[in-house]
Amino acid sequence: MSYTPKKMRKTAGEVRFIKDNNNDGSQWGWSGMPPSQRTLIEEHDFNYRASKDLAKVLRATLSSLGHAMSAYTTFTKLKSRDVSPDGSLGGKGYIQEIKHMRKQYMNIVEALSAMTDTLYDEIKAPHWSQKSRDTETIVEQAEAIKEDPEQWADEQNEQMDDVAEIQNHVGDPDTQPLPPKIEWKWNETTNKAVPIISEKPTMKRTASLRRNRRTWY
Repeated sequence: MSYTPKKMRKTAGEVRFIKDNNNDGSQWGWSGMPPSQRTLIEEHDFNYRASKDLAKVLRATLSSLGHAMSAYTTFTKLKSRDVSPDGSLGGKGYIQEIKHMRKQYMNIVEALSAMTDTLYDEIKAPHWSQKSRDTETIVEQAEAIKEDPEQWADEQNEQMDDVAEIQNHVGDPDTQPLPPKIEWKWNETTNKAVPIISEKPTMKRTASLRRNRRTWY
């Protein structure tokens, strides 16, 4: 009796790549095994006015991601011996080991990255196609950050450093003018916040200045 092997039948299925974290509780930033697709109810009545708030959440989360990435990059470059004699930071109940903080930053970045991807996919979904112009502008701002969140955060930090440098060069308020007033305005062309420095100097209003009638506004 001869044996004839059965033909193998191929069945279409879903291929998913899942990161193995070995059930390590220290890697809480990875959300396990989320589903790859959703089944939405076509009759569901979406509140299209909520899309603006959803876009704001996306923009804020992307901003947080950028600053978290910037902090993580800088923190990992710090040598423990340069900032701590015992490998820890903090005090009065808020003490953490530096190596543990590095893991925490890693988890924060991973969690924020996953959340921004989720929020972006959601706001770009067909059921949110009816968005106001204000909402579209917020989404465009978020997309500008999404191109390189860390670089965006670094530019924001550099601008704040410039402001701090100006403020630190103030002399005696009774005799020296204060630094120019700095306001922030969103540049529609570059999709970045830029400082606007007024040219008119200001001077702190003190008793001696009032007596000398030298108060500037």
